[in-house]
Amino acid sequence: MDDSSHCVLRRMIVDLMKKMEKIILVVFGANLAPNALNFACYLSGMGRSRLTGYFFEDDKYEDTPVMKKAWGFPYVETIVAGDTQDGISRKAKTENNMKVFMETCGKKGMLTTALRCKPSGIDEIVAESNFADLLIIDAASFDDSDEQEFPSDVVRKILASALCPVVIAPASHSPIEEIVFCYDGSPSSVYAMKQFVYLFPDQDSARATVVQANEAEKIPENEKKRVMQWLSRHYNYADFIALKGDGENELLNYLLKKKHAMVIMGAYGRNMISRFFRQSHADLLIKTLAYPVFIAHH
Repeated sequence: MDDSSHCVLRRMIVDLMKKMEKIILVVFGANLAPNALNFACYLSGMGRSRLTGYFFEDDKYEDTPVMKKAWGFPYVETIVAGDTQDGISRKAKTENNMKVFMETCGKKGMLTTALRCKPSGIDEIVAESNFADLLIIDAASFDDSDEQEFPSDVVRKILASALCPVVIAPASHSPIEEIVFCYDGSPSSVYAMKQFVYLFPDQDSARATVVQANEAEKIPENEKKRVMQWLSRHYNYADFIALKGDGENELLNYLLKKKHAMVIMGAYGRNMISRFFRQSHADLLIKTLAYPVFIAHH
């Protein structure tokens, strides 16, 4: 087989690999962040994928009367929170967000679906993620400054339970020049690497950096060699860096200095990465995120 045939075959394989059929975008809060929508459209357009948007509303804004009890007697509360001025305003904002979502995607010729969702319906999203290729969450969803604190709890549940890879959309998006793989030698970190490469095969021109974030667990030289050999088949340039000192703090310091990058992590909720995310400095990292974070479970 000549070189031209090899090129054609490789392109056919890449085209098959990058065909993501369905992407989910989860939207929290009253405002649809333009960065999250643009990033989701970018990824969906790259793989010609259907994009489904879930727009969360707070449970406290009920739409229907509910049965309650007072002094041992049942009664129906006919004035519901959804009828208040605040409730009506938030409903209108959600409807506008869904309208903007559909119009923006429609102009780009994308197949889309917009659905309302409440925090109590999180299981629906988790179940839907089993049939999706990717789930996108806006970095602003980690912000606890709002009077309603449900987004953080819901976001963490999604990260721990999602049945497909999750991408945390950055506060602002710039061209990706470096892929940073957080590696601790576990099968989950290898799985995350593979999932990213298979879903985004066209990033081979970016620089690949493998970061060992836990100095206490030495990675054998032969293992490093296998990792680098595998990466060299997918990237033009690859490097392996072992951070010194405390893994969580050093990882934070290392990532905060990065620009034009995408960070790959494995198994949220099951290893050092989960401990990292439970720390307050992880919230700081995500709130000031200048690049997307890709998380995949094994």
